[in-house]
Amino acid sequence: MEDIKKQPLSRWLQYHARQFGWQGLSGITMLLGSATLALTIVLPKTDKLDQLSREVEKLRIEIPQHQGKWIDRSPQASLNTFYLFLPAEHQTTNLLATILVAANDNELTVDKADYALTRNSQAAFSRYQITMPISGSYVNIRKFTNQVLNTLPAAALNEITFKRQDISAETIEARLRFTIYLGKEQQQ
Repeated sequence: MEDIKKQPLSRWLQYHARQFGWQGLSGITMLLGSATLALTIVLPKTDKLDQLSREVEKLRIEIPQHQGKWIDRSPQASLNTFYLFLPAEHQTTNLLATILVAANDNELTVDKADYALTRNSQAAFSRYQITMPISGSYVNIRKFTNQVLNTLPAAALNEITFKRQDISAETIEARLRFTIYLGKEQQQ
């Protein structure tokens, strides 16, 4: 009995499919694909767009409240902001640990690390210099250097020297010297 009910519908679909031809069927497929795309991608994004529009409107309302406030843009104010950006001297152990973890992550061998804290009574910052001989592949040394400089924005690479025993050796011995600029304790 069910076959009889389905037959007229299936025959009707077959008849109209032949009437449409491949062009019509392609058009219907594209229409259905567009509807699916609209329901799955476009409509959820409109909710996000509405939310962002509300946030922008809220910020536009708040802008007049902040107008008229004086912002110090003097060189000294910029310098003071820079000093606040620097890590504190008491964080030197954590900074050294960060560098050693980066070396380990990049499969480098660190034999030893020499470090020295240099304070200048006339400057509002101090320098923490770290010199380390490492060995590993050139690519890993380069990745390590980039990782340290990206992880510690107050660090600078002052020196890097490479030495290879012979041309066929894959392991390179390098000597790196980093300087990390630190804010003095009274500044923090």
